[in-house]
Amino acid sequence: MPALPADLAATASVAGLAVSEVLHRTSKTMLAAGTLGQRRVAVKILLGHDPFWAAKWQHELRVYQAFAASPPPLRVPRLLYTDNARLLVLEWLDGQRLDDDRYPQRALTAAETSTVLGCVRTLNRWPAPAPLGTVLDYPDRFRRYHDKGYLTSADHDALRRLLARAGQPGQLNHGDPLPANILIDTTRGAALLDWEFTGLFLPGFDLAMLHTLLGARTPAIRERIDDAVAADGSEVPFTINLAAVLTRELRIHHELPAGPLRDSRLPQIEAAWEQARDRLHRQAARQP
Repeated sequence: MPALPADLAATASVAGLAVSEVLHRTSKTMLAAGTLGQRRVAVKILLGHDPFWAAKWQHELRVYQAFAASPPPLRVPRLLYTDNARLLVLEWLDGQRLDDDRYPQRALTAAETSTVLGCVRTLNRWPAPAPLGTVLDYPDRFRRYHDKGYLTSADHDALRRLLARAGQPGQLNHGDPLPANILIDTTRGAALLDWEFTGLFLPGFDLAMLHTLLGARTPAIRERIDDAVAADGSEVPFTINLAAVLTRELRIHHELPAGPLRDSRLPQIEAAWEQARDRLHRQAARQP
């Protein structure tokens, strides 16, 4: 049986928590399966003392507490226990991760596409419970990425013009709908996991992530997202979000060490960014 960090073992024992299997571990967090009493649970543990990830851990705790007070209209794990510092014990949800790869190498089925979009759109339409607030500082993000060279001066200027039209972030988004954070159950639909980046965004941030991560192998999801954006009249904020997501993907992958993963993904991301850049400049050239 895997051991908890020594400083959490006593806390776990008092709570009746036993860890049976480590599912994923990084230098920052550990995700494990276990039992709380007789109940199967997921256990999330903060490792190390990185201030950024400590803040994200606390943010995720606040999200689960907000969900306990105002249950969302979709499947999410319920918070069962916390020490309020490093340990989250969550309801175990059955299902299969949509994919383990950030960029799945298979096409989604039509049913998976509908299930994923339905789940995300349900969350996005739900009024955000207090105290969830704005997560992404768009002007600061674009300023930094311009300074790093991921945005040209013309790109940056176009984004500033669109931001002036877009208003303030006000739509609840998961913020990190990676395929591994989407759990599919054939009878109960999709559930979303890992809520460290959840809060208010300009409309369409989650859709921009799905458009980017899933669209290369599943063009139908891009078409459906584009249709939904047009129907919602949210082309301007969606275009801003697409720029935010794709330039971040460029940064992440340029910072990877040279190798097959970097070499296989970068051309795909760069091609998507060129298409999004055209979209960006067309939107910016239109009269508000």
